[in-house]
Amino acid sequence: MARNLLVICFTLLTSLSFATEIYRSTDQYGNTVFSDKAPKNSTPVVLPPTNTTPATEVNSQANHRPASTSVSASNQITIQSPSNGAIIANGLLPTTVSASTKSPLDSSQHIVFSLDNKTLASSSSTQFTIPRLSRGPHRISATIIDEHGRRIGKDAVDIMVYLPGN
Repeated sequence: MARNLLVICFTLLTSLSFATEIYRSTDQYGNTVFSDKAPKNSTPVVLPPTNTTPATEVNSQANHRPASTSVSASNQITIQSPSNGAIIANGLLPTTVSASTKSPLDSSQHIVFSLDNKTLASSSSTQFTIPRLSRGPHRISATIIDEHGRRIGKDAVDIMVYLPGN
């Protein structure tokens, strides 16, 4: 029944330019009926205007690795693994994120590893293991933070994760 209603609605939406008025009524069995003729106890169907918003322009730079940024230029970080655009075939297995810094971290700096803008860990290590990743696209980022909470350097990669059997 829901499938038939979906087909009817799609047909109505695609053929609105041909019909001047669409009516909704209920038959003797309680089923909703749509028609271009007005039976007894029917009501006209009023549809909202069609969305005519133009498509957005795709930025060709979107698929490239974001450049490492540096606020105070005292250090930079680069995610070495996984690489940008990597496909993780089995998100149920642990995934190790490896980063490198231009200069060694000093005692007042630490690295924050994030997944989809949610902090996973904060440490002085340049490696972190994510125990499990859900299916779909993800962004992994690594940020160097100083003792005042300021961002010194940041890098991010976009990955796609699959699970066994899909």
